[in-house]
Amino acid sequence: MRGLAEYIMRGRKQATLVVAIAAAIPLLFWVSAAALALVILRRGLNEALPVIIWGALPALAWALMGDLTPLLVILGAAGMAALLREKQEWSNVLLVVVPLGVAYALLLMSVLGEPLQALAVQIQERLPQLMADMGGSVDEASMARLEALLVPVLAGLMGAVHALMALVSLMIGRSWQAGLYNPGGFRAEFHRLRLSPLVAGALLVLTLFSPQFGQMALLAPVASLPLLIAGLALLHGLVGIKKLALVWLVILYAVFVFAAQIMYPLIMFLAFIDSLFDFRARIAPAQGPRDDDDSNGQV
Repeated sequence: MRGLAEYIMRGRKQATLVVAIAAAIPLLFWVSAAALALVILRRGLNEALPVIIWGALPALAWALMGDLTPLLVILGAAGMAALLREKQEWSNVLLVVVPLGVAYALLLMSVLGEPLQALAVQIQERLPQLMADMGGSVDEASMARLEALLVPVLAGLMGAVHALMALVSLMIGRSWQAGLYNPGGFRAEFHRLRLSPLVAGALLVLTLFSPQFGQMALLAPVASLPLLIAGLALLHGLVGIKKLALVWLVILYAVFVFAAQIMYPLIMFLAFIDSLFDFRARIAPAQGPRDDDDSNGQV
């Protein structure tokens, strides 16, 4: 990927070409979003405007054909890249993920209302059988409550997935930037990432209690994203401080894939606890620079 990043940085023409071609090819829109983020992070939003306009045209074409994902991810990554360049704080970017994900959820719910409703009906029809297979049951009151929550929760999940894709694209662009101009800079930034107690607490409350209020249930999946990313940053940081082998992170993500229903809330809770006690500061060696203190955030 370093060769691709170097090519993008050669000039506006090259950057526009990469962004446009990647956006036009199915399932490569994340490369387009990452390339655009790299341009914005290095040269600023004003310099990147022509790249955004011309490069995002294929994504607009996909949107007109009914696939909004490329356009949403590219524009979301571009907006967050501009914010990161200005503020130089990943915590601010994580806060923006929440309104961005909510906006995505509302847009997708309005555009895909009928498919979402059909999917909700299918889930509702299969749920009693699934519960019976697991030895449980669902009463009529629970089914009625579930029916009211399914569509907003599904919309929230879709919004959260799109916001996550935009955020990951930004991270890829930031890692490309660090690889070209400040090796290790992105790793240091990510290892330091930590939410404030107030923010972490508010996000946890939204995640746990918004499903109790009907349509507000769409907030739960979106509000959980910053906690998830902060929790993963904590685990990466601890591995870095302890200088553990990379295999520990491989195991972490493998377990996450196969036991997400357990790992997701556990990592969220760890992020909240870390916001209160700052585990990395407590575990870091008393002498010498910390593993993640080799960059001031300027990449």
